[in-house]
Amino acid sequence: MGMKIYIEHLERDLGRWILAEYRSSYRLAGEMLTITGIEIPGLPSTRKRFYELVEPLKAIILDPQAPEELKPEDLRGYEAIVIGGILGAHPPLGRTKKLLSERFPEAAKRNIGEHPFPIDASVYMALEVIRGKRIEEIPVALGLIIRKRIGNIEHEIELPYAYPIVNNKPLISEEVLQIIVGRGEYELIFNPVPAI
Repeated sequence: MGMKIYIEHLERDLGRWILAEYRSSYRLAGEMLTITGIEIPGLPSTRKRFYELVEPLKAIILDPQAPEELKPEDLRGYEAIVIGGILGAHPPLGRTKKLLSERFPEAAKRNIGEHPFPIDASVYMALEVIRGKRIEEIPVALGLIIRKRIGNIEHEIELPYAYPIVNNKPLISEEVLQIIVGRGEYELIFNPVPAI
């Protein structure tokens, strides 16, 4: 059996934004992905929690506060990477640590960089490491600005998270962008941090 990725749903509700990130995660990971703690029609999901599907001893929890960065060699002997199904807050609230890491002390904990990533971006980063890449080899943008003109007024929305750069664009789903800006044209502004 290959490495699995579990997104442990930890929000009270299933809002449009988190559902969009779950859909995007599935498009990225396919059969490797299971969303746990909730059943969502059309997505690989189960009411069972991740620890009912894999022993925590065999799991790596991705936690922004973990002291060590995830590396390809860390995966040996493990069966799953667990990502918290949590919408980000700014500044971060440390909910992954409270809701996952501290509850499962026997699981390994790793970060994917010092900045918080959206759920689907975390899935992408995990997949890249599974494929053998190191975190520092994956280009990311730190923060996005979405600029949209409504009438004579130019609006700017800032998303203060880290986004992997894929095909010269930040990885953010069109569905999430539509939730933020609605219909019509917009401009994405980002500063990529080059991979080494």
